[in-house]
Amino acid sequence: MKIITFATLKGGSGKTMNAFNIAGVLAEQHKVLLIDVDPQCNLTSNCGIDTGDINILTVREIFNDIEKQPKPEQIVFKQPITELANLDIIPSSILLFDTETRIINVAGRENFLKFYLSDYKNFFEQYDYIIIDTNPSMSIININAFYVSDSIILTSDVSANSIAGAELFCALWNSKRKALRKDNNIAALIICNIDKRTKLSTELIDYSSRADFSKDLVLKTVVPATVKLKNTETEHQTVNLLYPKAEITQIYKDIVKELKRREVL
Repeated sequence: MKIITFATLKGGSGKTMNAFNIAGVLAEQHKVLLIDVDPQCNLTSNCGIDTGDINILTVREIFNDIEKQPKPEQIVFKQPITELANLDIIPSSILLFDTETRIINVAGRENFLKFYLSDYKNFFEQYDYIIIDTNPSMSIININAFYVSDSIILTSDVSANSIAGAELFCALWNSKRKALRKDNNIAALIICNIDKRTKLSTELIDYSSRADFSKDLVLKTVVPATVKLKNTETEHQTVNLLYPKAEITQIYKDIVKELKRREVL
């Protein structure tokens, strides 16, 4: 089992989109669990789950009261996308914002998710991959995700602010992880929304390939700008289901292959 977290410090950089579609490709051959710790619940929504349904237990229950954590069977939503039988999810909740303020002074707060996965190791070992989506912050709940991860995958779209967000994440997490005695687990950077006809796209690819913080992280396979990716969100289908023969699907399969070659996946 490998735990992978998608991260950056700039919103709209393709983080959720990549987590969703990489998970979809992996689920063709592997058992995959998504964990959404973003209070905006975008990954949960992508899977077609009603984030306003008060009867669904969410990831909030892991952090809200460590003395009364539910069993995984109670919070794992099985097969939210019917065509992907290998894909499950622990959905998020907007109420995570409130939970964050409640646990900020609790001892060992960075370890809640790690201990939960360890306590129910027998359950979670059924999955080949656990993929976690975060919001663009260095919140306590996000730190739980970064700390428990084997690898962190960064994302950036075609903008100076987005690549700066990835660079800032590296600086802040490297500082934080040393205090937590965690080895460097930042493993890859995916560049998204590329239009190779534009000067900015070419310059960003060139910069990320040379910059000290990213030259060993950036993938050779980039994600092009295409409306098809927006459609995966509204149709609640991963790209390999919605467009099985399209070029964008092959690109995501190439990304998965590259990440496996790098032993990130």
